[in-house]
Parts: sequence; C-alpha cells; structure tokens
Amino acid sequence: MTLLDDAESVAVDACLAGGEYLRDVYHDGSSEANHSAVDTKSSADVGAERRMLDVLCESFPGHAVDAEESGHHSGDDRYRWVVDPLDGTNNFEAGLPAFASAVTLLVEDEPALAAAYVPIPDDLYVCRHDRGLRYGATPVDGAETPAPAPEAATVMSVIGHDVKRDPEASAVSEAINRDVEATCKRRLESWSPTVHWGLLARGRIDGAVCYRPDAEEQLLGELFVESVGHETAAGDDGEWFVAARTERLAADLRAVVEDAL
Repeated sequence: MTLLDDAESVAVDACLAGGEYLRDVYHDGSSEANHSAVDTKSSADVGAERRMLDVLCESFPGHAVDAEESGHHSGDDRYRWVVDPLDGTNNFEAGLPAFASAVTLLVEDEPALAAAYVPIPDDLYVCRHDRGLRYGATPVDGAETPAPAPEAATVMSVIGHDVKRDPEASAVSEAINRDVEATCKRRLESWSPTVHWGLLARGRIDGAVCYRPDAEEQLLGELFVESVGHETAAGDDGEWFVAARTERLAADLRAVVEDAL
C-alpha cells in the first residue's frame, strides 16, 4: 500500500462523513445561516467540516490542513489537505440540491488526489494524478461522448468570492459572461463548482470559464478535467482558467477571457 492508496480511502470517508451530514441537515432544515451581499455562511459548513477533519486528522495527524471554515492546521507541509466542507452554501440554504463536500491532497504543493461527494443524487468522484478519475466505480474517459459545436455548448462560469468586492474585477467578470453567452448556447453560473467539475469531466456539460477562482474548488476541478484529457488553458498566477471538451471551444473561451482582460 502506498500513501496515496491510504489517502484515497481516507478522502472518500471524509467526504462521505461531511456529505451524509449535509444531506440530513438539508432534509430537516436545521441549519442556521447568515446572508450578505457577497456570501452566505451556514452552520452546516461548520458541522460538515468538523466531521471531515475528524476523519482526516485521525488518519494523518502529521499532515497540514487548510480548511475553509477553521483555517490552517499546522503539520508537515509536504502533505497538505484542502477541505471544502460545503461547496454550494447559497444553493444549500436556498433549498437547491446542488452542493458537495470535497477534499484535495497536495503533495509537494501539487494536486495528487481529490474526492468529492454530491449527496443529492449520491454521486462520488475520486481522482488521482496517477490513475485518473472515477465516477463511483467507473473510470471516466473524456473522449467517450461526442461534444457539440460551441454554439450548442453549455459552459459553466466560476468567479472567486473577492470578485464581487472589486468593481474593476466585477466589470471584467460581466464582460466575460456577456461574451460566453454570445458564444455558447447556455452559460451556467455555477455556485457549486465542485458539482459542475464532475459533470464537465463526465461530458454532461461542455466547458468552464473561471475568473479569479477560489482554490478550494479550483485545485480539484483542474485535476478532474486534466485527468480525463480535456483541453485547458490558464492565465498567470491562476487569474483565469478555461477548460473544454474540444480544442475549438477551448480556443473560443480563451479568446473571451483574453478580450475581457
């Protein structure tokens, strides 16, 4: 057994611990939330993170952890877990069943393993840099399903939390959105990127445009789409990232971002 073999099972257990808790709270409506113009904080985030950290820290007490709610937990930085206990908090609190629990393991600062659990409809993703992506028990091949032309494509858009706080960045984001809508059939504004990274990797949607994305979901998403062979491009310092099922759509999306910048 290698470290990644052990880490894979722990990552799955952590995501299930967080996600099953979220499913119960979603159905019984027992969470409490604080809403602002740019974000939503829910007691469910904290509850899911606590359950996930219990699993991770019991199995790898020496590893460093970056958790969305509780921050940095010191350890051996060669192995660093990035924990997103509830990706899609706004959806969760609005009663929309598009949310997930996710973890990513960085080895020497490079994503080596990621797992995500979408409680509704019970979707589990596991991705390793050395073995590719699995959806449940099934390996995912990005070339398995034919992709539509750009004008018929569905593309998700992702922005980081700080974009709405910055008028200049907001203007760039709005320009990107307008041009994506002019290029493709549908722009899907993702408030739960982890869910949609899985759908893109499986070929259920066709592309992604990310502007100043948050690391919690982005590290996982890039590992997912690159592992299945989708076309990708990125800006300096992670300012932007595009992914698509075809070279033509990737080129169109890259042009959209570069024009907006």
